[in-house]
Amino acid sequence: MTGKAEGRRYPRSATGFKGIKVASGILNHVDNISCSGILCHTLESLPIMTKMSIDLDLPGPAGHTPINCEGIVVRCEPDARNEGQFKVAILYTRLSDDHHHAVKEYVENDLARASAD
Repeated sequence: MTGKAEGRRYPRSATGFKGIKVASGILNHVDNISCSGILCHTLESLPIMTKMSIDLDLPGPAGHTPINCEGIVVRCEPDARNEGQFKVAILYTRLSDDHHHAVKEYVENDLARASAD
């Protein structure tokens, strides 16, 4: 792990997933998720401090767990691998205890699967 990853309060998932919706409809893929926020792709730049309501379909063995939360954009930069896309970091400003637990469980299972491979 890098020093940056070790300094994080919560671990991040090793894999991404589709299934993210916001009112503006511009987010299209989650790179990783943690109990503090998500890193995702957009097709347009978003201003820092943009507030948004987010619906996630968190993948799982029993299907998808719907997560509803609110967040704020804390970073937006061009994606070097995908021309015309942006990487956007969103920090949760509202995440229920049940949804926090679901995200934590997803990340733990995802990291366990990744280390087993």
